[in-house]
Amino acid sequence: MIKRELKLITAHKGLMWAMIAVILIPFFYSFCFLTSAWDPYGNTGKIPVAVVNLDEPATLEGKKNSSRADTVAQLHDDSQLEWHFVSAAQAAKGLKITNIILW
Repeated sequence: MIKRELKLITAHKGLMWAMIAVILIPFFYSFCFLTSAWDPYGNTGKIPVAVVNLDEPATLEGKKNSSRADTVAQLHDDSQLEWHFVSAAQAAKGLKITNIILW
């Protein structure tokens, strides 16, 4: 029975191409989907992030607190993103805007 069905499919070229398409289209779709979602965080090191540090250390109970400076120092060693340490003017120029709100 299966041999007869295969012989019928191979005898008609249009039916054979339709069967091949029915098999290959879901394969290519799943291949494209899986390769796009395989490693979503693998290339985050190519994402540019500008860091503007306008920190002025505060004094709390007689001790200087420079938590932002410590954070920036840790970011220098971090390779998960492409960190760029720039001035406020460079950041504004990079964003191509004139008014920038800095906290």
